[in-house]
Amino acid sequence: MNVRLSVGRVWNKGLGMCTAGWCMVFLGMAAGVSFTGSAAAAENTAATRTALAVVTNNGGPRTNVTLTAHVTAPEQSGAPAGVVNFRSGELDLGSAFLDREGNASLKTDILSAGSHQVVAMYQGGAGYHTSLSDPEQVVAHVSTVAGYTVTAAPTSLSAAVGGYVNSILTVTPVNGFSAYVSLSCKGLPVNATCNFSPVNVPVSCTTSASGAESCSSGSSIMQIQTLAPSPAISALNRGEAGMPRYVFVFPALFGLAGLGACKRRAWRNLAVGMLAFAGAMGITACSQRYNYLNHGPPGNPGTPTGSYIITVEAQSSTGSAITTPPTEPQITLVITTASS
Repeated sequence: MNVRLSVGRVWNKGLGMCTAGWCMVFLGMAAGVSFTGSAAAAENTAATRTALAVVTNNGGPRTNVTLTAHVTAPEQSGAPAGVVNFRSGELDLGSAFLDREGNASLKTDILSAGSHQVVAMYQGGAGYHTSLSDPEQVVAHVSTVAGYTVTAAPTSLSAAVGGYVNSILTVTPVNGFSAYVSLSCKGLPVNATCNFSPVNVPVSCTTSASGAESCSSGSSIMQIQTLAPSPAISALNRGEAGMPRYVFVFPALFGLAGLGACKRRAWRNLAVGMLAFAGAMGITACSQRYNYLNHGPPGNPGTPTGSYIITVEAQSSTGSAITTPPTEPQITLVITTASS
Protein backbone atom coordinates (compact mmCIF):
# COMPACT_ATOMS: atom_id res chain seq x y z
CA MET A 1 0.00 0.00 0.00
CA ASN A 2 1.38 3.37 -1.02
CA VAL A 3 0.42 6.75 0.41
CA ARG A 4 1.42 10.09 -1.10
CA LEU A 5 0.38 13.66 -0.50
CA SER A 6 0.58 16.74 -2.69
CA VAL A 7 -0.47 20.31 -1.92
CA GLY A 8 -1.91 22.48 -4.68
CA ARG A 9 -1.16 26.03 -5.62
CA VAL A 10 -3.37 28.87 -4.45
CA TRP A 11 -5.29 30.62 -7.23
CA ASN A 12 -4.19 34.20 -7.79
CA LYS A 13 -6.95 36.28 -6.25
CA GLY A 14 -6.57 39.27 -8.49
CA LEU A 15 -6.00 37.55 -11.84
CA GLY A 16 -8.21 34.50 -11.35
CA MET A 17 -5.29 32.30 -12.51
CA CYS A 18 -3.13 29.61 -10.97
CA THR A 19 0.56 29.86 -10.22
CA ALA A 20 2.78 29.49 -13.30
CA GLY A 21 3.55 25.88 -14.14
CA TRP A 22 0.37 24.33 -12.82
CA CYS A 23 -1.77 26.25 -15.33
CA MET A 24 -0.51 23.83 -17.96
CA VAL A 25 -1.95 20.92 -16.01
CA PHE A 26 -5.32 22.64 -15.78
CA LEU A 27 -5.38 23.71 -19.42
CA GLY A 28 -4.60 20.16 -20.49
CA MET A 29 -7.86 18.97 -18.95
CA ALA A 30 -10.01 22.02 -19.61
CA ALA A 31 -12.01 20.25 -22.29
CA GLY A 32 -13.98 18.33 -19.69
CA VAL A 33 -13.98 20.75 -16.77
CA SER A 34 -16.50 23.47 -16.07
CA PHE A 35 -14.70 26.67 -15.05
CA THR A 36 -16.13 30.16 -15.19
CA GLY A 37 -12.85 32.10 -15.12
CA SER A 38 -13.39 35.80 -14.52
CA ALA A 39 -17.05 35.27 -13.63
CA ALA A 40 -16.01 33.03 -10.74
CA ALA A 41 -13.38 35.54 -9.66
CA ALA A 42 -15.99 38.28 -9.54
CA GLU A 43 -18.41 36.24 -7.47
CA ASN A 44 -16.01 34.47 -5.11
CA THR A 45 -13.78 36.24 -2.67
CA ALA A 46 -11.56 33.92 -0.61
CA ALA A 47 -8.55 32.05 -2.00
CA THR A 48 -8.46 28.29 -1.37
CA ARG A 49 -5.81 25.58 -1.27
CA THR A 50 -6.43 21.98 -2.28
CA ALA A 51 -4.25 19.09 -1.09
CA LEU A 52 -4.52 15.62 -2.61
CA ALA A 53 -3.69 12.39 -0.79
CA VAL A 54 -3.45 9.13 -2.76
CA VAL A 55 -3.61 5.60 -1.34
CA THR A 56 -3.12 2.64 -3.71
CA ASN A 57 -3.85 -1.02 -3.06
CA ASN A 58 -2.70 -3.71 -5.49
CA GLY A 59 -4.21 -6.62 -3.57
CA GLY A 60 -7.06 -7.21 -6.06
CA PRO A 61 -7.28 -7.84 -9.79
CA ARG A 62 -7.01 -4.09 -10.42
CA THR A 63 -5.22 -1.31 -8.57
CA ASN A 64 -7.69 0.28 -6.16
CA VAL A 65 -7.04 3.98 -5.65
CA THR A 66 -8.46 6.09 -2.82
CA LEU A 67 -8.30 9.80 -3.55
CA THR A 68 -8.82 12.26 -0.70
CA ALA A 69 -8.86 16.01 -1.21
CA HIS A 70 -8.56 18.49 1.64
CA VAL A 71 -9.64 22.05 0.85
CA THR A 72 -8.78 24.98 3.10
CA ALA A 73 -9.29 28.74 2.93
CA PRO A 74 -6.36 30.51 4.65
CA GLU A 75 -8.31 33.77 4.88
CA GLN A 76 -11.42 32.19 6.42
CA SER A 77 -12.01 30.46 9.75
CA GLY A 78 -14.41 27.80 8.48
CA ALA A 79 -13.97 25.05 5.90
CA PRO A 80 -15.21 25.62 2.32
CA ALA A 81 -18.25 23.74 1.01
CA GLY A 82 -18.96 22.39 -2.45
CA VAL A 83 -17.75 19.75 -4.89
CA VAL A 84 -14.29 18.34 -5.68
CA ASN A 85 -13.67 16.75 -9.08
CA PHE A 86 -10.90 14.15 -9.53
CA ARG A 87 -9.31 13.77 -12.96
CA SER A 88 -6.51 12.05 -14.81
CA GLY A 89 -5.89 14.10 -17.93
CA GLU A 90 -9.21 14.18 -19.80
CA LEU A 91 -10.57 11.19 -17.85
CA ASP A 92 -13.19 12.18 -15.26
CA LEU A 93 -12.60 9.81 -12.33
CA GLY A 94 -15.53 11.09 -10.26
CA SER A 95 -16.71 13.83 -7.92
CA ALA A 96 -17.45 14.08 -4.21
CA PHE A 97 -18.93 16.60 -1.79
CA LEU A 98 -16.78 18.25 0.86
CA ASP A 99 -17.69 17.37 4.43
CA ARG A 100 -17.66 19.77 7.38
CA GLU A 101 -13.91 19.27 7.79
CA GLY A 102 -13.20 20.19 4.18
CA ASN A 103 -12.49 16.61 3.03
CA ALA A 104 -13.80 14.82 -0.07
CA SER A 105 -12.96 11.19 -0.85
CA LEU A 106 -13.39 8.92 -3.87
CA LYS A 107 -12.49 5.27 -4.48
CA THR A 108 -11.85 4.05 -8.02
CA ASP A 109 -10.06 1.33 -9.97
CA ILE A 110 -10.96 2.38 -13.51
CA LEU A 111 -7.42 3.50 -14.34
CA SER A 112 -5.85 1.45 -17.10
CA ALA A 113 -2.52 -0.27 -16.62
CA GLY A 114 0.37 2.16 -16.54
CA SER A 115 1.37 5.47 -14.99
CA HIS A 116 -1.16 8.29 -14.56
CA GLN A 117 -1.15 11.87 -13.30
CA VAL A 118 -4.13 12.53 -11.02
CA VAL A 119 -5.33 15.91 -9.73
CA ALA A 120 -8.17 17.20 -7.55
CA MET A 121 -10.00 20.39 -8.46
CA TYR A 122 -12.19 22.27 -6.00
CA GLN A 123 -14.98 23.83 -8.06
CA GLY A 124 -15.50 26.79 -5.76
CA GLY A 125 -18.59 27.98 -3.96
CA ALA A 126 -20.25 30.97 -2.34
CA GLY A 127 -17.36 33.14 -1.16
CA TYR A 128 -14.56 30.83 -2.36
CA HIS A 129 -12.28 30.61 -5.39
CA THR A 130 -11.58 27.37 -7.24
CA SER A 131 -8.22 25.69 -6.64
CA LEU A 132 -6.24 22.83 -8.14
CA SER A 133 -3.99 20.36 -6.35
CA ASP A 134 -0.51 19.39 -7.46
CA PRO A 135 -0.58 16.33 -9.76
CA GLU A 136 0.05 12.98 -8.10
CA GLN A 137 1.45 9.98 -9.98
CA VAL A 138 -0.42 6.67 -9.76
CA VAL A 139 0.89 3.41 -11.22
CA ALA A 140 -2.00 1.05 -11.92
CA HIS A 141 -1.97 -2.69 -12.53
CA VAL A 142 -4.68 -4.66 -14.36
CA SER A 143 -5.30 -8.42 -14.41
CA THR A 144 -5.98 -10.53 -17.49
CA VAL A 145 -9.55 -11.43 -16.42
CA ALA A 146 -12.25 -10.50 -18.96
CA GLY A 147 -14.46 -7.64 -17.82
CA TYR A 148 -15.35 -4.00 -18.38
CA THR A 149 -15.26 -0.57 -16.76
CA VAL A 150 -17.90 2.17 -16.67
CA THR A 151 -17.07 5.88 -16.56
CA ALA A 152 -19.30 8.99 -16.53
CA ALA A 153 -18.70 12.52 -17.83
CA PRO A 154 -19.43 14.90 -16.30
CA THR A 155 -19.65 13.55 -12.77
CA SER A 156 -20.78 16.85 -11.22
CA LEU A 157 -24.29 17.98 -12.20
CA SER A 158 -26.64 20.78 -11.16
CA ALA A 159 -30.29 21.35 -12.13
CA ALA A 160 -33.18 23.57 -11.07
CA VAL A 161 -36.38 21.92 -9.83
CA GLY A 162 -38.38 20.84 -12.87
CA GLY A 163 -35.29 20.65 -15.10
CA TYR A 164 -33.04 17.85 -16.27
CA VAL A 165 -29.33 17.09 -16.72
CA ASN A 166 -27.35 14.62 -18.83
CA SER A 167 -24.20 12.60 -18.33
CA ILE A 168 -22.49 10.38 -20.90
CA LEU A 169 -21.59 6.87 -19.73
CA THR A 170 -18.83 4.94 -21.46
CA VAL A 171 -18.51 1.17 -21.14
CA THR A 172 -15.03 -0.13 -22.03
CA PRO A 173 -14.41 -3.90 -22.39
CA VAL A 174 -11.05 -5.49 -21.56
CA ASN A 175 -9.39 -8.87 -22.01
CA GLY A 176 -11.79 -10.32 -24.59
CA PHE A 177 -15.07 -9.28 -22.96
CA SER A 178 -18.02 -9.20 -25.41
CA ALA A 179 -21.63 -8.79 -24.24
CA TYR A 180 -24.44 -6.36 -23.49
CA VAL A 181 -24.15 -4.27 -20.33
CA SER A 182 -27.37 -3.15 -18.61
CA LEU A 183 -27.41 0.22 -16.79
CA SER A 184 -29.48 1.56 -13.90
CA CYS A 185 -29.07 4.11 -11.12
CA LYS A 186 -29.69 4.50 -7.39
CA GLY A 187 -29.62 7.34 -4.89
CA LEU A 188 -32.14 9.56 -6.71
CA PRO A 189 -34.16 12.06 -4.67
CA VAL A 190 -37.94 11.76 -4.37
CA ASN A 191 -39.88 12.59 -7.56
CA ALA A 192 -36.85 12.26 -9.83
CA THR A 193 -36.14 9.66 -12.51
CA CYS A 194 -33.14 8.54 -14.54
CA ASN A 195 -33.36 7.21 -18.08
CA PHE A 196 -30.69 5.63 -20.26
CA SER A 197 -30.43 5.74 -24.03
CA PRO A 198 -29.75 2.94 -24.65
CA VAL A 199 -30.35 0.92 -21.49
CA ASN A 200 -28.37 -2.05 -22.80
CA VAL A 201 -24.95 -1.11 -24.19
CA PRO A 202 -23.19 -3.54 -26.57
CA VAL A 203 -19.40 -3.87 -26.23
CA SER A 204 -16.99 -6.34 -27.78
CA CYS A 205 -13.38 -7.41 -28.11
CA THR A 206 -11.99 -9.27 -31.11
CA THR A 207 -8.65 -10.93 -31.77
CA SER A 208 -6.97 -10.76 -35.17
CA ALA A 209 -5.10 -13.57 -36.86
CA SER A 210 -1.84 -12.13 -35.55
CA GLY A 211 -3.13 -12.31 -31.99
CA ALA A 212 -3.69 -8.56 -31.54
CA GLU A 213 -6.80 -7.68 -29.55
CA SER A 214 -9.11 -4.83 -30.52
CA CYS A 215 -11.92 -3.71 -28.20
CA SER A 216 -14.88 -1.44 -29.04
CA SER A 217 -16.42 0.69 -26.30
CA GLY A 218 -20.10 1.58 -26.07
CA SER A 219 -21.82 4.66 -24.69
CA SER A 220 -25.17 5.66 -23.26
CA ILE A 221 -26.73 8.99 -22.33
CA MET A 222 -28.15 9.11 -18.80
CA GLN A 223 -30.78 11.79 -18.26
CA ILE A 224 -31.91 12.73 -14.75
CA GLN A 225 -35.33 14.42 -14.79
CA THR A 226 -36.65 16.37 -11.80
CA LEU A 227 -40.30 17.28 -11.18
CA ALA A 228 -41.72 20.74 -10.52
CA PRO A 229 -44.33 21.11 -7.76
CA SER A 230 -47.98 21.07 -8.84
CA PRO A 231 -49.95 24.35 -9.10
CA ALA A 232 -51.95 23.46 -5.99
CA ILE A 233 -48.79 23.29 -3.87
CA SER A 234 -47.37 26.41 -5.50
CA ALA A 235 -50.56 28.34 -4.82
CA LEU A 236 -50.57 27.30 -1.17
CA ASN A 237 -46.92 28.32 -0.85
CA ARG A 238 -47.88 31.76 -2.21
CA GLY A 239 -50.88 32.01 0.11
CA GLU A 240 -53.42 31.56 -2.68
CA ALA A 241 -56.41 29.32 -2.03
CA GLY A 242 -57.75 29.44 -5.60
CA MET A 243 -61.35 29.32 -6.86
CA PRO A 244 -62.84 26.96 -4.17
CA ARG A 245 -62.95 29.79 -1.61
CA TYR A 246 -65.76 31.43 -3.63
CA VAL A 247 -67.92 28.33 -3.46
CA PHE A 248 -69.11 29.46 -0.03
CA VAL A 249 -70.02 32.94 -1.25
CA PHE A 250 -72.57 31.91 -3.87
CA PRO A 251 -74.82 29.84 -1.55
CA ALA A 252 -74.90 32.67 0.96
CA LEU A 253 -76.05 35.15 -1.69
CA PHE A 254 -78.72 32.81 -2.98
CA GLY A 255 -79.91 32.16 0.55
CA LEU A 256 -80.44 35.87 1.06
CA ALA A 257 -82.24 36.05 -2.26
CA GLY A 258 -84.57 33.25 -1.16
CA LEU A 259 -85.38 34.93 2.16
CA GLY A 260 -86.30 38.13 0.33
CA ALA A 261 -88.59 36.40 -2.17
CA CYS A 262 -91.73 38.32 -1.32
CA LYS A 263 -92.98 38.84 -4.84
CA ARG A 264 -93.57 36.66 -7.85
CA ARG A 265 -90.52 37.95 -9.60
CA ALA A 266 -88.39 36.77 -6.72
CA TRP A 267 -88.78 33.16 -7.82
CA ARG A 268 -87.82 34.06 -11.36
CA ASN A 269 -84.81 35.96 -10.09
CA LEU A 270 -83.89 33.02 -7.92
CA ALA A 271 -84.09 30.67 -10.93
CA VAL A 272 -81.82 32.96 -12.94
CA GLY A 273 -79.41 33.10 -10.03
CA MET A 274 -79.32 29.31 -9.75
CA LEU A 275 -78.56 29.09 -13.48
CA ALA A 276 -75.68 31.54 -13.06
CA PHE A 277 -74.42 29.54 -10.09
CA ALA A 278 -74.44 26.32 -12.12
CA GLY A 279 -72.50 28.06 -14.88
CA ALA A 280 -69.91 29.30 -12.40
CA MET A 281 -69.48 25.80 -10.98
CA GLY A 282 -69.05 24.45 -14.50
CA ILE A 283 -66.29 26.95 -15.23
CA THR A 284 -64.57 25.97 -11.98
CA ALA A 285 -64.75 22.29 -12.89
CA CYS A 286 -63.28 22.95 -16.34
CA SER A 287 -60.45 24.95 -14.79
CA GLN A 288 -59.63 22.14 -12.37
CA ARG A 289 -59.66 19.59 -15.19
CA TYR A 290 -57.35 21.79 -17.27
CA ASN A 291 -54.88 22.10 -14.37
CA TYR A 292 -54.99 18.35 -13.77
CA LEU A 293 -54.36 17.43 -17.40
CA ASN A 294 -51.59 19.99 -17.92
CA HIS A 295 -49.87 20.06 -14.55
CA GLY A 296 -50.39 16.61 -13.10
CA PRO A 297 -52.33 15.57 -10.01
CA PRO A 298 -52.61 18.22 -7.28
CA GLY A 299 -50.68 17.88 -4.05
CA ASN A 300 -47.36 16.93 -5.65
CA PRO A 301 -44.52 18.72 -3.79
CA GLY A 302 -42.00 18.20 -6.61
CA THR A 303 -38.37 17.14 -6.29
CA PRO A 304 -36.80 18.50 -3.08
CA THR A 305 -33.77 20.74 -3.36
CA GLY A 306 -30.46 19.57 -1.93
CA SER A 307 -27.27 17.63 -2.67
CA TYR A 308 -27.34 13.98 -3.70
CA ILE A 309 -24.89 11.25 -4.70
CA ILE A 310 -26.10 9.19 -7.66
CA THR A 311 -24.52 5.80 -8.31
CA VAL A 312 -24.64 4.20 -11.76
CA GLU A 313 -25.08 0.44 -11.55
CA ALA A 314 -24.08 -1.92 -14.36
CA GLN A 315 -24.25 -5.64 -14.93
CA SER A 316 -23.94 -8.16 -17.71
CA SER A 317 -25.56 -11.59 -17.51
CA THR A 318 -25.00 -14.72 -19.58
CA GLY A 319 -27.81 -16.58 -17.81
CA SER A 320 -25.41 -18.52 -15.62
CA ALA A 321 -23.04 -15.75 -14.50
CA ILE A 322 -23.30 -12.03 -13.80
CA THR A 323 -20.40 -9.68 -14.45
CA THR A 324 -20.21 -6.29 -12.74
CA PRO A 325 -17.62 -3.52 -13.12
CA PRO A 326 -14.86 -3.19 -10.50
CA THR A 327 -16.28 0.17 -9.39
CA GLU A 328 -19.46 2.07 -10.17
CA PRO A 329 -19.45 5.73 -11.29
CA GLN A 330 -20.36 8.20 -8.57
CA ILE A 331 -22.11 11.41 -9.64
CA THR A 332 -22.81 14.45 -7.47
CA LEU A 333 -26.18 16.12 -8.14
CA VAL A 334 -27.21 19.52 -6.76
CA ILE A 335 -30.88 20.50 -7.16
CA THR A 336 -31.65 24.19 -6.77
CA THR A 337 -34.84 26.23 -6.53
CA ALA A 338 -36.35 27.10 -9.90
CA SER A 339 -36.18 30.77 -10.78
CA SER A 340 -39.58 32.47 -10.91
